[in-house]
Order: sequence, then structure tokens, then C-alpha cells
Amino acid sequence: MRSAEDWSRMGGVLITVLAVAAAAVLLVPRLLGVAAGPEAEIITALKSTERDGLSLTLPGVGEPLRSQKHHFARITVNVEPGGQRAVAWATLDFDGLLGRTVISSLGVERVPFVRRGGEWVPENLAAPRLAAVVRALESRRRALEAGDREALEALLAPGLESSTGGGEAELARVMELQRRRYRAETWLLRLERDDAMATEVWRLEGQLPSRPVDERGQRRFSLIRHEEEFLFSSSLM
Repeated sequence: MRSAEDWSRMGGVLITVLAVAAAAVLLVPRLLGVAAGPEAEIITALKSTERDGLSLTLPGVGEPLRSQKHHFARITVNVEPGGQRAVAWATLDFDGLLGRTVISSLGVERVPFVRRGGEWVPENLAAPRLAAVVRALESRRRALEAGDREALEALLAPGLESSTGGGEAELARVMELQRRRYRAETWLLRLERDDAMATEVWRLEGQLPSRPVDERGQRRFSLIRHEEEFLFSSSLM
């Protein structure tokens, strides 16, 4: 029969084994990532979002852009000299929501990464170009609903002459509505390296002196990258 001292010794050994196992669970993935190099660790970080989900905060927009499903593919990684920064290029197939707006996007994504606390993490967002395009579209929607011509003009790429890039008559018709509500029901996006195409399914509600208005339609826009933003390179209407 084992003595109390034997049982105590065995308990101590068991505690040590469990502690070593717990440390291995935490350290081995990190060590494997280091051994495989930054490229493998960055690819793993992007692919893990497919399981964990994406929630992208857009400056000036109250609600985040949330993925329902998404997939990164064709990922290539360029590590900058010094080994503390990198850029991942990938294709991103994304389906999600911004509030009640349904968003479906396919195209090129550029994701800057930095090394923090021994791990590679996105410098800001895991899909910054998608976020920039959606922010431009949502800013246009809000400006139309508020009747803010100055905000609309700020969304145009340099060189466009009018506040709408054309479409003044249609803008004037929208602006004359009282109790105006402009909703984007769907945005279908195609992102390239330096530009994007967007198709919007919209609904406009409001009141004219003679009648109520409730219209639906579809518009197509082109946007161009300007530094870290996307601006409209064609008519806003």
C-alpha cells in the first residue's frame, strides 16, 4: 500500500506534467510560427479570420461592417527590411452586412501587418480596402439623405468639376423631397488594385407637395484609390 508521502510525491509530479503541457499548448504554436517564418504566420492570421469572423470599424460610421462568410485566397507576403513590418496581398471573397445593407464583394485586398508582442497582426484592419470602399458608399448615402452637398463634393476624386460629377438634375430632384430617407439595400463590389466598381440597389422615400414618393432603382459607380481612401471617379448619381 502506498504511503501518504508516495501519494504526495505522485501528486507533485502530476501537477508538474500538467503545467508543462499547458505551457506547450501556449508556446508551441508560436514557436512553430517563428520556425516557419513570417509569411506562414501572416497567412495563418488572415485565414483564421474565416473561422473567427471579421468586424471592421469604419471611421465616422456608427455600425461596423460584419462578415457573414468570407474567404482569403492567393495570399502573398512581402516582408520589409528589418522584419517588423510586412504587406499581404490577397483576393477576398466577402459577404456581410453594414446595418441593413447587404454587401457582396470580390477582389484584391492589401493588408499591412506589424509585429507586436512577438506576433504578426494587421496594422489596422484585416480588409482595409473593402472598408474604405464601403465607407465611401455609406458616406454618400448619408450625405444624400441629409442633403449635404459639401459632403458629397468631398467624396469626388480630384478633377471632377461639379458636386455630383454630373447628375445635377437628379440630385436636385432628390433634394426637393421632404422627410427624405435614402437606403442602400445592396452593394455589389468588385475591387481591383487601384480602383473599384460598385452596384447599388437603392430605395428613396420622401414627400413632395403633391404626393408621397417611394422609389427603387439601381445605380453603378466607379471609385479610384486616393492614398488610403477611395473616391468617386464618376457621377454620384
